[in-house]
Amino acid sequence: MKRLTMTVEEVRRYLLEELEEGDRVELNYAFVHVPGRVVRVVGKTLQIEVESEVAPGIRRFDVERVSEEMLELVHEPEDGEKIIITVVDEDRDSTPMGLL
Repeated sequence: MKRLTMTVEEVRRYLLEELEEGDRVELNYAFVHVPGRVVRVVGKTLQIEVESEVAPGIRRFDVERVSEEMLELVHEPEDGEKIIITVVDEDRDSTPMGLL
């Protein structure tokens, strides 16, 4: 398992450039946890088949918007080791949406 730290801009690029169809991901942003598999990345939209009893199905996520509130990204490539990315940015509040 690999642990990385990235800025918002770096995680945005990572989401668009490194995720491949079939990879398992967990998006942890704001107060949301989204586990699932990458269906595809189209333009700046990430499509994930969500693995959840509450809201299963294919969901679309705007990478620009989600990355602004991203706290952690877990990426498990189909043929590689698990990567946990913690998102840090000195210019934003350390709490999701500055609420706490």
